[in-house]
Amino acid sequence: MAGDARAPTNQRRDTGAHAAVSPTPTDLPDSLLDATIRLPAYVAGDAPERVVRPALAVLFRIAVGPSADRYVRRFLAFERTGRGRPGWHWPSLLVPGVWAFYRKLWLTGIVFTLLPIAGALAFAAFDPEFDRADYVWVVSALLAVWILPGIVPALLADSLLYAHVRELVRTAERSAKSAGDAVQRLAELAPTSSVAALCAGGGAMVIVGALLLPHFRAAYVDLGIRAQVAQTLASVRSLQNDIEATWTSARLLPRQSDHAVVRLQPGASLIADLDVDPASGRVRVALGPSVPELAGRTILLAPRRDAQDRVQWLCVPIDIPSRYLPKECRG
Repeated sequence: MAGDARAPTNQRRDTGAHAAVSPTPTDLPDSLLDATIRLPAYVAGDAPERVVRPALAVLFRIAVGPSADRYVRRFLAFERTGRGRPGWHWPSLLVPGVWAFYRKLWLTGIVFTLLPIAGALAFAAFDPEFDRADYVWVVSALLAVWILPGIVPALLADSLLYAHVRELVRTAERSAKSAGDAVQRLAELAPTSSVAALCAGGGAMVIVGALLLPHFRAAYVDLGIRAQVAQTLASVRSLQNDIEATWTSARLLPRQSDHAVVRLQPGASLIADLDVDPASGRVRVALGPSVPELAGRTILLAPRRDAQDRVQWLCVPIDIPSRYLPKECRG
């Protein structure tokens, strides 16, 4: 393209960075060239910067399409340093896959679409740490499947689009006979696709939602059951205190316990039967049909003394899935 372009003499001078400005195509209108960025001179001691061709702003603007004012300013700054850098991009935070497909970043769109699934898998690993489905759980789930997976796209969106647009410009310039021909080739490309954003991006969101919502609904139900089991164990605490006091004072376990006190506790509705073994002090909690998933299941609470003669209670669930158990009954 060197034979088809001419540069003004005031732009041929070396700026001090031992780099000359590339020729400016004569067939580009002056109004477009006036919209470019003029770089300051290189100062000794500063990190050297690459000199940007003024016409590159025009090519970027054509290749990027919508929101060119925002993007081109950043892209030219990337050109000065020779690489992209993290920024912040709100659409990529909120709907990363939709934005990527809209910008025809196909592979990026697929990766961004899968990020909420990765977030859901990571959240599942921490789900046993929650005892109930309260607002903390809901906020944590939203962070895991929406906000956190959107942070990486929000930081990288400008750099990814810059690399894509830069490649489009290079391809157009390599195959063009003149600067005007490169502009024409870029103008013939559609830089965005609303259809892809709607069908690919929107459709992917629907599919991901259909995959994740049943999982979170099941997790919500499990947490509700887990909270009921925890409340049931709390209702038995008065009986455990009675056993500890008797064991500590007389080294004898009670043969008769005041189970009526337990029945008055808020979590006792889940208990079908309660029994204390007079020989070992072990409490057997039989669960009733109020929660179908736990009907007929049993939890054993066994006391034992440690080296300091303190009573420690061991929770032993019988045929109860771990997802229904509070922390003290797991592991």
